[in-house]
Amino acid sequence: MANGFDPKTFNFKKQTAAHNLQTAGSGNAKSWQHLWQLGGVKPWQMKYDEDDIRVAEREGASPYGLQQLLTEAKSRGLEIGKNTTKRIDALRASQPEAFKAPINYGALGGYGFDTSDIGAMWGTGFEDKTSQDFTDALQSVRNAWTWAQDQNLPNSLGVDTWIHNKESEQRTAIETAYRTELLEQQRVAAEEQARIQEAAAAQAARVKGSGSTGVGAAATIKGSRLSITEAGGRKGTNRFSRSTPYQYMNTMGISGSQTGKSNLNL
Repeated sequence: MANGFDPKTFNFKKQTAAHNLQTAGSGNAKSWQHLWQLGGVKPWQMKYDEDDIRVAEREGASPYGLQQLLTEAKSRGLEIGKNTTKRIDALRASQPEAFKAPINYGALGGYGFDTSDIGAMWGTGFEDKTSQDFTDALQSVRNAWTWAQDQNLPNSLGVDTWIHNKESEQRTAIETAYRTELLEQQRVAAEEQARIQEAAAAQAARVKGSGSTGVGAAATIKGSRLSITEAGGRKGTNRFSRSTPYQYMNTMGISGSQTGKSNLNL
């Protein structure tokens, strides 16, 4: 661990100046055990007591750290002073948030947050680094690390490195997924454009073919209409105009002179 208050290294024999071995033993005791032998009464300083709390707070212990120190004292077989428990209970009542840890920081034998704690939280990891599960798990690690720092618990520098590495992996995965999706969208759009162009070309070919047939049919119909020469030599399309006498005589093989006399010998 790189920093923070660590109960494992706390010296329970270290007291404040008003209650240290020199003062309590009047300079005659060489140790607390010796003072016990000299006085016949076990010195209260040999317990986890209020004076230890004062020393720990000066060394940076948070309320949660004092609770951890209680655990450490018990693990060392030290007696717990009655006022010590009352003091911690009072802190718990006045600062409840200080005791609501996101994880059990002492579960793996230590009192802080390091990569072993991350390993317990992270498990086997996540295959999809773009997933919400990955994001949520990474945020949980950040929260646990931040809470440990706020409570001045022992923190490993490796945690910061681990988090930055995971953030980098996630950014790379997200960028790769974005590029892949963009390329797929472009491919689909290109295929759709090609399909549209192919359909348009086929439609144009059909229109061109049917247009030639339509012109020919119109010409045939126009050419089949009866063209009748009107009197006076003008052409027209009056299909029901009556023939002149001269036209009728011509159809009978009879010709007339301009004088109006008939060439028939009657």
